[in-house]
Amino acid sequence: MNLRFAFIILVLCFIGILLALGVRTAILWVRAHFPQRANTILAGASLGAAAAVGLLVAEVMEQPQFREHDLLTLQQPVVGKTIPVDRGAGSMVCVVDVHEHLGVLEVEAERGQLRAKVESNSAKGPAFCPIGAEVRIDLAGLHRVSVTRRQTQVSGS
Repeated sequence: MNLRFAFIILVLCFIGILLALGVRTAILWVRAHFPQRANTILAGASLGAAAAVGLLVAEVMEQPQFREHDLLTLQQPVVGKTIPVDRGAGSMVCVVDVHEHLGVLEVEAERGQLRAKVESNSAKGPAFCPIGAEVRIDLAGLHRVSVTRRQTQVSGS
């Protein structure tokens, strides 16, 4: 067993014991100082703690849902792999810089990837994706993005 892992488990157990002792002490204090209203106070505190845990879990589990035609504004650099236009051409790994835009073309949820078109990329050089290139990006790599929902173009007659 890894020594670092054992130490982390030991520290987490210690923190858990401290939390349990603190909760028990708070319950005893409430019952001693407010004997008639102790159950109401503890029920309200329990509901508040449950609601806070529920909101925390919902926030942690929430992942951005992307749709076709969305515009993504990046808050961190993202690495993508270009999709070659010609059959003989190879793909290359490139970077889309911070505060630049990607247009979502297709979401491949089963593979955990996103196919997008680079709409802006002010950085120049061989490591950066050219404007207009189609790239594949892992959804796990998109942590900080702003999503703008764009309307699809409907041609009327």
